[in-house]
Amino acid sequence: MAKPFNGDALYHAAQRLPEGGPRMAALLDAIHKADEAEDHYWRMLLRYDYACQATFHDDPPKAIPVAAEFDRIFEEHSEALYERSTDGAPEMHLMITQIGIDPIANLPQIPMQQWEELMQNFRALVQRYHEGLRTYWSQMCQFWQYVDARQAYVYFQKFWKTGRDGLSDCRACERSLAVRICLLIGDRAAADEYAKPMEQGRIWFCNDTPQRYWLAYLEDALNRGETGRARIYANKLFRKADRDRNDLSYLGAIIHAWSKTDDSLSRALHLALKRMAWAESMWDQKKLYDFYKGCHVCFRELNKQEPALKLDPAAGESFPESFPFYCKEGVYDTGVLADWFYGQAEAIGKAFDARNGSDYFAKDLALA
Repeated sequence: MAKPFNGDALYHAAQRLPEGGPRMAALLDAIHKADEAEDHYWRMLLRYDYACQATFHDDPPKAIPVAAEFDRIFEEHSEALYERSTDGAPEMHLMITQIGIDPIANLPQIPMQQWEELMQNFRALVQRYHEGLRTYWSQMCQFWQYVDARQAYVYFQKFWKTGRDGLSDCRACERSLAVRICLLIGDRAAADEYAKPMEQGRIWFCNDTPQRYWLAYLEDALNRGETGRARIYANKLFRKADRDRNDLSYLGAIIHAWSKTDDSLSRALHLALKRMAWAESMWDQKKLYDFYKGCHVCFRELNKQEPALKLDPAAGESFPESFPFYCKEGVYDTGVLADWFYGQAEAIGKAFDARNGSDYFAKDLALA
């Protein structure tokens, strides 16, 4: 006889597993069992937790399908959630909806029209629940940063002038977005003003800060050719941003910065090899682009010194066996590797620019 469904036991068993992939696998199994049992409360709650794990500890686009499933279940069986979470049901619905929209900025294969339709649906939910308008403008700003920097700044101003509510991001994350957008339009003085409370320790940091605003300053320094300044931020960022595959954008920028100085180039190579496996099967194309761009710079700089690179697999220096140019003996042509990583980044960038109708990525890769 099959065991009766016990959502609490399955949920707490998943919480005991490491965050990211292991916990997501357990949650996915629990979701299937909740679906079979037609327990609508746990069907929604488990999907919500899975989406959060994907967003903060693994590969954010994996949240998109479960967010869509949550919305469908909620519209048909919202009473199951309201009965056990009266106050939290609207906020949970809004949160998972925006979690499902957020990664679309990083998936060039999804047309802009589809994103616009989803944003219209999100705006309708904001009006329905009278909450989340600030988050709506934040979503608009973050998508448009890759389309039109000035328009992104317009949306940023709407976001910043709209009052905070229960759906708002943490204050440090909001200020990190402010720093990024101001640097994007070339206003470093304004960025420094937004960063000042964080630099002075007057704002509480979450798991993704100060990493977010450090990354903005690091990328700005790299784009300006300020190698020394970039290295300072790369060293700071590395101490907080080598946790899981969700950190690939951070790591790509760190590799990029370390590759620009001879005494850090070996560190850049070690980090690139160490985290190469994290890039495998990654849905998030922006994270892949950032990581591959950093790897391209690393192998390009290595090629100037060592056209032939000899790695020691016994010492842990190796590409994954699934890597296209994997060599059991550990001998690689650095020029070939540099070209391959450039090609990967270029292809992703072209897909983004074609979808967005802009040249953001073409210019960004040219700066590298």
